[in-house]
Amino acid sequence: MKKKSKIIITAIFLLTIILTACTRPTNEKEVNKDKKQLTIVTSFYPMYEFTRNIVGDAGEVTLMVPAGTEAHDYEPSAKEIANLQDADAFVYNSEYMETWVPKMEKSLKNVTSIKASEGMVLLPGSEEHDHSAKENHEGHSHDYDPHLWLSPFRAIKEVETIRDGLIDQFPEQKTTFTKNAADYIEELTELNKLYEAKLVNAKQKNFITQHTAFSYLALDYNLKQVPIAGISPDQEPKPSRIAELKELVEETGINYIYFEENANDRVAKTLASEAGVELLVLNPLEGLTNDDMKAGKTYISVMEENLEALIKSTEVTPKKEVTETAVNKTVSNGYFDDKDVKDRALSDYAGEWQSVFPYLEDGTFDQVFDYKEKLTKKMTAEEYKDYYQKGYQTDVDRIDISKDAMTFIVGDKKYTSKYKYVGKEILTYKAGNRGVRFLFEATEDTPYKYVQFSDHGIAPSKAAHFHIYFGNESQQKLLEEMDNWPTYYPVSMTGFEIAQEMLAH
Repeated sequence: MKKKSKIIITAIFLLTIILTACTRPTNEKEVNKDKKQLTIVTSFYPMYEFTRNIVGDAGEVTLMVPAGTEAHDYEPSAKEIANLQDADAFVYNSEYMETWVPKMEKSLKNVTSIKASEGMVLLPGSEEHDHSAKENHEGHSHDYDPHLWLSPFRAIKEVETIRDGLIDQFPEQKTTFTKNAADYIEELTELNKLYEAKLVNAKQKNFITQHTAFSYLALDYNLKQVPIAGISPDQEPKPSRIAELKELVEETGINYIYFEENANDRVAKTLASEAGVELLVLNPLEGLTNDDMKAGKTYISVMEENLEALIKSTEVTPKKEVTETAVNKTVSNGYFDDKDVKDRALSDYAGEWQSVFPYLEDGTFDQVFDYKEKLTKKMTAEEYKDYYQKGYQTDVDRIDISKDAMTFIVGDKKYTSKYKYVGKEILTYKAGNRGVRFLFEATEDTPYKYVQFSDHGIAPSKAAHFHIYFGNESQQKLLEEMDNWPTYYPVSMTGFEIAQEMLAH
């Protein structure tokens, strides 16, 4: 009996070992799978600061661009990209800032990228933006201005986008991320209110900066940035630009030129010396130094320092009010000689085109109207939306065009006809600028017998978009139409891409 009991006890012992072995995780990583601390890599300082305030104790947030490094010139090494492969997520601002990201993303596996500027329409990077060219996101391209974080108003939106991206990727941390983000957004909201209160009554709205980094700040707080150089801080201005700015300083009584500690400040120092004014730091926050970070400086504290620096300029009554910048008299803006206007063929408009009217109705273009209000100060965003509501309104969803025919698509109905070119008309508008309409007439029966195109071009070239006038009465009747100009972009473009192009246009 004892022998039998020993056998039973031994069997139970062995069974326990087997069951324990079967339920034991195969490695330490599996043990901590649900409790593993997240590893989030961020591109440069503002993305690091925004993300760490959202993540808190739920993960480790690291910085890819070394502290104190000029972010515009940074290129990740093969080792840094390899290290990124072990991260749970990567947060960056925009392909127009971190120009190396699109290429790097192609080599990443199982690492989610979160773009903080996702869905935010950007300002053009320069007045020479080529609206028809394809965007080049590889190499140092700056077709659009990426410096959103330098406006507290827009920094809030970036934080919200990072928060939503992290929650989407790590839903188990939703409560933590939501609470942390709410606390930080409250701080940013107070910062935004501080900027509004301190700058609302600015006497001097002009401020001269080393490069075009503060466009969003100027736009959102009713100031005017006057940059020495372009989007890149190392861009060399022409001697004539220095002369222009020296004259501006003398005319307005501006006392300060703003420079950046982490960039080449030679040009700013030259201008300050020639104009006899002082230099002050306006920090673009692209890379705080290790000393700054150890000293406890943060995005908010540095932005408060930037505000105090700006106030030194805005509180000074200008000697002379600077007049509005003269209109750039280009062909696209309606300034040209009659002799330069040439006949055009229907093939200039060949392609498959979509109406932009649905995007106006669903709110896709609301950001564009907000920008227009702040840029022009001629109408409110609501008034701009009403204006374009009349302009874009149409029931023609699509227009497909070949070299000699057009198909108008209204719902499930299609109206196709061949068209012949019948001439051009030059129109003069109230503002003093002009436009050209290119006239076509159907050779077959169709409700769209008379058609006129306007795409801001005056000679043969491939249209990137166009305004169109159509009807069944006469060409003269269409020429009298000034309030309704249905507008079409390629069907391959998203509503957001069209909004971005509209702002650049």
